[in-house]
Amino acid sequence: MSRPNIYFNRRRRFLRDSLILLFSLLLLYICLDFPIPTAGLARRATERRAFFGPSQVLCTLEEPIAYERSYAVRWRDWYGVVSIRRSGLFWDAGGVEVVENDPAQALIPMTDQVILRYEEPILVFSNDPNIVRVALEFPAAPEGEPPRLISAVAWSDNGCFVLDIPELPTDTAWTYSRDFRLSGYDASVNRIWFTENPDSWVEQFGVEFA
Repeated sequence: MSRPNIYFNRRRRFLRDSLILLFSLLLLYICLDFPIPTAGLARRATERRAFFGPSQVLCTLEEPIAYERSYAVRWRDWYGVVSIRRSGLFWDAGGVEVVENDPAQALIPMTDQVILRYEEPILVFSNDPNIVRVALEFPAAPEGEPPRLISAVAWSDNGCFVLDIPELPTDTAWTYSRDFRLSGYDASVNRIWFTENPDSWVEQFGVEFA
C-alpha cells in the first residue's frame, strides 16, 4: 500500500523553512563556540558567558594576564581583562576580570594591592589621554634596614599600562606594604596626576615618604 503524498502549502513551507533556519543557526552557534576558530570569537564567547560586553578592545597585552592571550577592554562603566585559551589549532573561552570605572579618577588600577608572591603585573587604565607614563610605588624594608620606595614604570599611548613589579632580593627577609600610590605623567614627563600616600605607610613603617 503506497503512502499518500504530503503537499505543503505556503504557510506550511514557511513554518518548515523557519524551523530549518533556526536549527541551522543553533548548529552554527555551537560550531563557532566548540571549538572556536579565531581568538576574536573566543573573546566574544568569553564575554557572553560572563554576561559582559560586547566590549571595546583597548589593546592586546604582550604578556597575557592569564592563559595564552589577554585583551584589555572597556564596556560601559567598566574596564576589564578578557583572557582566552589556546586549544590546539583552535581557541577556547577563558575568564574575565573587571573593575568599575570612576571618571573622576585619572588612573584606574585593576587591583588596589601589590602581592609579590604571585609575580603578576598590575594593569592600570587611564581616563586622561594626556597621560603616557605611569609610575607605581610602594615602600619595602629589608631586615634590619630602613624602608625604601620600590617603583614600577610603564609607558603607553593607548591608555593601558602594564606595570611589572620588581622582584625583591631573596638574600634577606623583606617587609613591604601592599598599598601603593600612582602617578601619571604627560609626554614631557611632567606629573599631572597622583594619588596621596596611603595612611598605612606611616602606620607600618613609622616614617613619611616624599
